[in-house]
Amino acid sequence: MTGFYDEMQGVASDLLNEFKQGEIEYIAITSGNGPADNPGPSREQPYPLDAVARGVKFKYVDGSNVVASDMQVTMPGNGVRPDAKGFVSIDKTRYKVVQVIQKPAAGVPVAFTVIFRK
Repeated sequence: MTGFYDEMQGVASDLLNEFKQGEIEYIAITSGNGPADNPGPSREQPYPLDAVARGVKFKYVDGSNVVASDMQVTMPGNGVRPDAKGFVSIDKTRYKVVQVIQKPAAGVPVAFTVIFRK
């Protein structure tokens, strides 16, 4: 069944490219590579995205981890894999990632929903 999801990944990427909004970047954080007691500075790597942004959907709001004032970005699954250590930048304004939801939950990621806040 992997072939189907590979194809859907391309469809999602094309749609998000067509409807992308503004300047949206995911900023990946890589920990320092020194010893455990002195790992050194972290590095930041920005990745420009073909993505769409909006307020967080009500179904994700739980009142503790995700609140109604959070926002979300839908990004394609064929590029960078976001995680909760990273940041989202929208038109040069930086936000902290709160939660990352892979779609579908297992297998080849077609898209990611990244929930973030100021």
